[in-house]
Amino acid sequence: MGNQTNHYKNKRYKREHFIEKHLHGDGNVIDSFIVDKGHKNGLERHDITDNGIIIVYNLENQKLVTKLIARPQQIKRYYQDVDRKPPRWLVDLAFWHNTLNYNNV
Repeated sequence: MGNQTNHYKNKRYKREHFIEKHLHGDGNVIDSFIVDKGHKNGLERHDITDNGIIIVYNLENQKLVTKLIARPQQIKRYYQDVDRKPPRWLVDLAFWHNTLNYNNV
């Protein structure tokens, strides 16, 4: 599983296993967004996949920070911030995952 932060290695193994087992992996990246969370380690790249996963990398060192099972509002915010509309099917998928409580894994 490549280059990842200690946070991901030590705290996110249950979510990684859940994504592999229940969502059949990360899926394919359909969009990427540069995000400034004000983190001391700098900017992040958030990749959105066709499985409704948000994969977060540190922009400078390219280390995997975390993976999130997206909620509909998260998806909408990424696209609103760049004045675009999100794919409806992606918002619907995120809504379904949220209904199943997947984002709390």
